[in-house]
Amino acid sequence: EQPCQNQTVLYLWSNGQSTFWSHFNANETDNAGDNMYSQEKKSGVISVDQRFSMNPQLNKRLNMTLDGEVRIVLNIYLDGDWTNNDNNGPCTNDCEELNVTLWAGATAIVRQHVPQVSTGWNPITITHRITQEQVLWDASTANPSIQIEMKVKGDEQTGWLGTTQGTAANFSLKLSADGSTRVELPIDPASWDEAFQAGEDGMPKAEEQPGFLFMAAIATMTLAAVYLPSREEESQDRRN
Repeated sequence: EQPCQNQTVLYLWSNGQSTFWSHFNANETDNAGDNMYSQEKKSGVISVDQRFSMNPQLNKRLNMTLDGEVRIVLNIYLDGDWTNNDNNGPCTNDCEELNVTLWAGATAIVRQHVPQVSTGWNPITITHRITQEQVLWDASTANPSIQIEMKVKGDEQTGWLGTTQGTAANFSLKLSADGSTRVELPIDPASWDEAFQAGEDGMPKAEEQPGFLFMAAIATMTLAAVYLPSREEESQDRRN
């Protein structure tokens, strides 16, 4: 499930209901039997905000190839309306078009708004070139995840004599059992060198990255702000 020389593709999995995860093995016994995650609603808004975080967490350092291509491949089925105020459906200001984000820890590697989708199945490919700031993925501090966001609205109603008017909302994502849904990462083969994994390659670790000490200081001050008043209260209690 961890990346290696022969496993550089991240796969997306779900139990089809409320659990979502990803890893680098092309097989997953706990994946939904139909290889699908789906939501459907006759009338009202489906709110999709699912994050497929790597589980187990990344435990290797990865060196991405500078200017190498990230390729996100998805297949999504849609029905209903998802564009606000276009006079072509029930959405007013309560819908949201498709957004896909690749994360490395708390860093957004690429966020893509995808308006060019239509009713039915939509094969989607998103590409991104790795920048200098995105080269080093330092184990669990850069645990990868894919976030998929969308709000789809349905307005299906039953009319006279059992007739149906409007359209139900449907969002369905094909998962990775057949390999069609995946995230291809440009991992440099040098990542598998023992010296690189041991941090002896000269590249800065997470705690040596710009801004790390500043954030650590903020965390320390926040802890002090919470902890010190309790110490003062303890002293006051003793005096009383």
